[in-house]
Amino acid sequence: ASSAYGQLTRIGAAAAVRGRVEAVAPTAGAVGRIMSSGKEVYLRDAVTTDAQGRMQVMLLDETVFTIGPNSSLVLDEFVYDPATGAGKMTARVTKGVFRFVTGKIARETPSNMRVKLPVGVIGIRGTIVMGKIFSPTSALAILMGPGARNNANERPGQMVVSAGGKDSVASKPGSGIDVTPAGPSAPYTVPQAKVDEMSGDLSPKTSDAPAKGAGDSGGTASSPEGSASEESGQTTVGALSDL
Repeated sequence: ASSAYGQLTRIGAAAAVRGRVEAVAPTAGAVGRIMSSGKEVYLRDAVTTDAQGRMQVMLLDETVFTIGPNSSLVLDEFVYDPATGAGKMTARVTKGVFRFVTGKIARETPSNMRVKLPVGVIGIRGTIVMGKIFSPTSALAILMGPGARNNANERPGQMVVSAGGKDSVASKPGSGIDVTPAGPSAPYTVPQAKVDEMSGDLSPKTSDAPAKGAGDSGGTASSPEGSASEESGQTTVGALSDL
């Protein structure tokens, strides 16, 4: 890293960047960095995308976050021991659409990974979760699958959404939970059209030129399962190897 970022903690790298994506480091007077594939991601970076923006964040424990257009992600906490797979992670999605595939931290100790929304918190166990924030008081989280490609143990995926002092648990892929200040809804089957719409925001469009170094393949707007496998990290390992 350059001297300006010498005191920051690298926790991963950018991949599959499209549109304008900017990251602002948590230092006084920090200027936004325009992100491209392979660039470092630092602890507590605030990453935002424009109306055409999309980016994967590949973390050192193999967790993969993807954010779509008009979205914002902050990785507030990331501690990881590569020797044991143990660690702790807290991410905060403040707006937009997102998806994450859990890595070694959640595999080792599921309770050590949390994803905060403006209106609640998602806890997970070895899985793929997709979500969208509609407003500061309304969000939707969908359990997409067990993350088989990212979890050699094939443990069942599970999502726990907490809000308003209440919890709701989803364990069936395709189940969604609505989140409001009053609390989370019971899990329900999300209409396929809604799943496809959100997946389309996160997946590369066929008309897109490949982002430099992204290694982006697989996954279309009409194939949530395919795009989920893309997020498993199999296609973007190169970004991490650069670290």
